[in-house]
Amino acid sequence: MDKFIGDAVFAIFNAPADQPDHARRAVQCALAIDRFSEAFRAEQHAKGIALGVTRIGIHTGRAVVGNFGSHSRMQYTALGDTVNTASRLEGVNKVFGTRMCVSEATRLHVDDIPFRPIAVIVPKGKTEPLGIYEPLDEARATSPYVVRYMEAYALAEQRDPGALDLFEELHAMQPGDKCVALHVERLRESNVGVEMVMHEK
Repeated sequence: MDKFIGDAVFAIFNAPADQPDHARRAVQCALAIDRFSEAFRAEQHAKGIALGVTRIGIHTGRAVVGNFGSHSRMQYTALGDTVNTASRLEGVNKVFGTRMCVSEATRLHVDDIPFRPIAVIVPKGKTEPLGIYEPLDEARATSPYVVRYMEAYALAEQRDPGALDLFEELHAMQPGDKCVALHVERLRESNVGVEMVMHEK
């Protein structure tokens, strides 16, 4: 753990010691945090205490890591575009109604944790598209709902008009899935595929 930033925690993997499975460790950590946070939030809600959602963004890439600052005040941290992108992905959760958002750069290094694709986005301030994914536990990943979602997303990637019908079916099954609702809204407007340009951090 690197630091607390207001109500956020900044964590680094693969530094200062090498971790060959750093991407997998990061996703496992996110899933563990999510399980704890959701259980704790439910306990507080049962007591009448409102508590917000914990959101997590994960990205894998190069960063400058080491001691920064002055001789009188040094701080070990990581800097660079990879860090900024991870921060952007944390914020993207608000758009899609997810709690965890993992970049394709991370997902490609993790082959034993299931994911569902969310979209292909161009984060605010960036020009390159980035595939984003939601990590899942095994029970959710193999549910009929997620299996159907994967079919719908694959059709949307191909700009197949049949994607809208499947997403509308999913929306009827789980109206609270904001990710599905957003795909329905966009596909109703036009056959736009899964690409989105983000206008907020």
